[in-house]
Amino acid sequence: MMTRFATLVATTAALTVGALEAPGQTPTPAKRLTVAEVKTRLAAATEKSPPDLSGVDMSGLDLSGVDFRRASLTRARLAGAKLVKASLFTCDLTDAVLADADLRQANLDGTVLRRANLHGANLEGASLFATIVERADLSGANLTKTRIIGYLKNANLAGATLRNANAGADPGNQSMGVMRATFVSADLSGADLSGANLFKADFSFANLSGAKLVGADLSNGDLVQTDFSKADVTGANFAKADINGAIFRGTIGRAQAKGLTQTRNRDKAIFDAQ
Repeated sequence: MMTRFATLVATTAALTVGALEAPGQTPTPAKRLTVAEVKTRLAAATEKSPPDLSGVDMSGLDLSGVDFRRASLTRARLAGAKLVKASLFTCDLTDAVLADADLRQANLDGTVLRRANLHGANLEGASLFATIVERADLSGANLTKTRIIGYLKNANLAGATLRNANAGADPGNQSMGVMRATFVSADLSGADLSGANLFKADFSFANLSGAKLVGADLSNGDLVQTDFSKADVTGANFAKADINGAIFRGTIGRAQAKGLTQTRNRDKAIFDAQ
């Protein structure tokens, strides 16, 4: 039986992005909307006709608390927009631009953020449950205390802040299968994950070089060929994690890390020569 998250992945995998411009064709400028116009379009939507704001420019607008649920926002421009406590539940933000946007405590559950630009965005306290963040740019973003159960394969989180983020597997949905955060092949180099709950998270092939993992819980996780080079793992918990091929060269605080002797495939991990 497919899990709720797997079903969502399978469903959203079929989504298509807007048609590409023909070679040599000048792109059509994005239509600029005011806050009033955005709210009018949202209010006009029906169950059978969800809001369509694809390709429109809402950069810099204060849209705090606005309900966008089910809206198509593909290629939309929301750079610098204020979306505090906004509901983006099950929206499609494929290829959208949200650089430097303020998304504190926003609801992004079930949302598609594939290839979205969230560079420098503030997502502190936001909820990303069953969210598709594949190949998105979250470099330098603030995800402090953010709830993350999503698909972040190949996402760019270099230099991002995930202090005390909750990306641990959801125990309330285990009857449906493991609901967990997937960071496969993601770039988290230099990211701050201090105190983060990463229980059962999948970081296989991810780059965590130079990351700060002080007090983070990586227990039971998949850390296959994960690069922890020069990362600070002081007080981090690795108990029962699979570290097959993981790289621990130059790590800081390894002596203070917990559970390394209880990891799976420890003999296949790469440590500094003693």
